[in-house]
Amino acid sequence: MARAADRCAPVHRRPTLAAVITEVDDALCVLLGRALPEGTAVRLDPPKPTWQTERPTKVVDLFLFGLRGDPRGREAGWAEVRDERGAVLSRRGPTRRCELSYLVTARAEKVGEEHMLLDRALRAVLFADTVPEGCLAGELAVAGEPVFLAVADADPGELWTNLGMPARAAFVVTASAALLADTDTELAPPAERIALRSGQDVPRGPLAPAGAKRWVRS
Repeated sequence: MARAADRCAPVHRRPTLAAVITEVDDALCVLLGRALPEGTAVRLDPPKPTWQTERPTKVVDLFLFGLRGDPRGREAGWAEVRDERGAVLSRRGPTRRCELSYLVTARAEKVGEEHMLLDRALRAVLFADTVPEGCLAGELAVAGEPVFLAVADADPGELWTNLGMPARAAFVVTASAALLADTDTELAPPAERIALRSGQDVPRGPLAPAGAKRWVRS
């Protein structure tokens, strides 16, 4: 069965980037775990040389190796939350997105079993443009923003070289998650009355009645 890895002002603080990363980690573990055979573990382990000497077991590993800003869905300006009367209750800054890149590998007793695990994991991502709501938890579940999924065009061959390990079958999956800005609730109260004034000076006190008009023949 799949498992995830262990792990003052009136302004409502949103989760930090680290918290969002953890929630995406867990969501991917749940998504892949549901698609894999029973008894297969899903771990957030980086590739390491000891893999070659460890006792083979059915494992799909996710290795987070890249983070970058994602311009998709980039918002501008502030979003306002209003009540039934139209009064502004709070304002939230524009949403930003972060794209997380994972190397997906599989380990099993036989090469054919590894390929089968990779096939299951690949299908789970290819046929899900976004992470299903049932896989989300925490702030990702209540934010109302989708977590986009894609199989990247990146060739993991260079990554294996940088890790100092022999290449093996793998693919790269990207997950784009929204980072919600802080919500500001320290707003000026709505106006209770409106005072209208003109740009002209009006004398105080009672106004003198206008005199009778006189016509002068020229």
